[in-house]
Amino acid sequence: MLYLARLRMVLRRKVVKSSLKFAQNRRLFSYMTRVYAMEPKRVLVFYEEGSESVDISFRYMNEARQIDRIFNLKRKKEEEIAAVLNRMSANISNVGNKKKKKKEVPSELVPVGMVATSPPNSSHSLPGETSCFDAFVQYAMNHNLVIGGENYFLDVNPPVVQRAELPKCIMAGFSLSVSRLKTLYCDKDLCTFQWFKSDLKFDSVKDAQGRLNSIKWLEKGKGYIMEITNEDIGSLIKVAITPCLNERSGEPVEILSPALVSAGPGECPFDRRHQYTKEYAGEKCLRVISYNILADLYASTEKARTYLFATCPPYAMDIDYRKQLLLKEILGYNGDIICLQEVDEKVFEYDLEPVLKSRGYESCYDAKGGQVSEGIAMIFQKSKLRLLERNRFVLSEELQTNVLFKEIWEKLQCNKTLKERIEQRSTTFQVSIMESVEDPNKLLVIGNTHLYFHPNADHIRMLQGGICMQILKQVICLYQAKHPEKDIGLLFCGDFNSTPEFGIFRFLTTQFVSTDDVDWNSCPEELIKGIELHHDFEMDSACGCPPYTNYTVGFNGCLDYIFYQTDKFTVKQVIPMPSHEEVIENIALPSIVFPSDHIPLIADLEFRSS
Repeated sequence: MLYLARLRMVLRRKVVKSSLKFAQNRRLFSYMTRVYAMEPKRVLVFYEEGSESVDISFRYMNEARQIDRIFNLKRKKEEEIAAVLNRMSANISNVGNKKKKKKEVPSELVPVGMVATSPPNSSHSLPGETSCFDAFVQYAMNHNLVIGGENYFLDVNPPVVQRAELPKCIMAGFSLSVSRLKTLYCDKDLCTFQWFKSDLKFDSVKDAQGRLNSIKWLEKGKGYIMEITNEDIGSLIKVAITPCLNERSGEPVEILSPALVSAGPGECPFDRRHQYTKEYAGEKCLRVISYNILADLYASTEKARTYLFATCPPYAMDIDYRKQLLLKEILGYNGDIICLQEVDEKVFEYDLEPVLKSRGYESCYDAKGGQVSEGIAMIFQKSKLRLLERNRFVLSEELQTNVLFKEIWEKLQCNKTLKERIEQRSTTFQVSIMESVEDPNKLLVIGNTHLYFHPNADHIRMLQGGICMQILKQVICLYQAKHPEKDIGLLFCGDFNSTPEFGIFRFLTTQFVSTDDVDWNSCPEELIKGIELHHDFEMDSACGCPPYTNYTVGFNGCLDYIFYQTDKFTVKQVIPMPSHEEVIENIALPSIVFPSDHIPLIADLEFRSS
């Protein structure tokens, strides 16, 4: 079983030195080691319902025999206990004999037995024909394992840490948390975390590895997140994780950082934007953020490294580096509603969601259609909003199956090239219905999307925008009919991959595009005929139209928007964008101080009086 990996385990992998001036392609080691001081006199037993085997692990210490070791066995559930105990005895004795010199007489077998402890104050040996399952699982509470005359209690399916990692880049000035945490038989939220740093400081990880036995570990603190400071530069970091469930605690696991703490990049442009967001938005006000965070799925490609984002150093393109900047940036904005695009599924699961949860947020992730491992996420502050409902729509599927779009779909059938191109799109639309905690009569319908990117696809983006608005209208009508006393406001956020002079912006802000709109002919061989779009909402862009929200070597322009319903909200504050000098200081985005090629939009919206 996966969770029965040896209690002393070393994982080798490639890492990069976490310094702004590190050597390329250095091979270093990272360690994941279960705490060696596994509680003696305890037998860990693992059994999954329906399995044909039982997994057993225990620590045996005998100073006279020079044994201090963890033993692991996997036995058939129907195997007689006599055979299991004989195997345990032989394994222990074999370890002791290996330490003897050739001419020394082999040690006697260490006696191993099992006794029943029920009723209380009684003890008798189990019959040898008892099955392994009955002895170690079914009636474990009434049994003790006896090794060399010492009683060991049986702990069946205790909480277990299956996997955990620390990033290969740890920087002063940023928060550190455990990544890829997986547990068994417990809730990850109930795990406890104890952080340490080495008393010694090192020039390199190789230097540190050669002196591990000389390190004294100084406690830094407790909790899921640890703040790293300049005082930690040059140190190794260690975290001890104890899995818990109710009153039960599993074996603690230690994770040693694969890199030394390094200096961070210094003040980032988002630090200066944080000066405007030190406090949460006030009463009757919501801070809304829309941010394309650049999926590692795309950033880690050869094309991205050598062409799209060639101005960004490889270490700053690494997701372990970028996610630290992203989390610090996002948390520092103190948002109430955070709409993210290009969110890697694993980054969301192992990094964004748990960290944001620890800060009072609830998060919803929806993958793109097909097999794409990135998507969109809607995150909200639970003290301000309550989630009533959430829906995921794949726009190409809605167009083909939803009766609302039957007429449009029929008109597209005459152009096979266009029809096939639309069918292949994986664009997803996320719709969340929220209730204000402060005023339950206020409801919000929030749309979040990332429209098709291709330069010659303005016609497809405009069509996608029309589908989104029709879905939003349907959702609002349903809720208004169900709750006529409620005041419902609309927000529509995302990366629309379209600058303000094109049709999608015109459609959303003017409520209409005609059949002869120029964007229907953005790709002549896919000309869309006879379709006009309209909606009934008074919408505008909360942050206006900045010169750009995306800035790369090959392109810059305004692609991202927070559209809001002007008769339901007023714009109280727009957080200023970074200066152009800050953006081009490292030529383009992303860079060592910008974790994405996009710049987040942030606006404070105030509810209008009903």
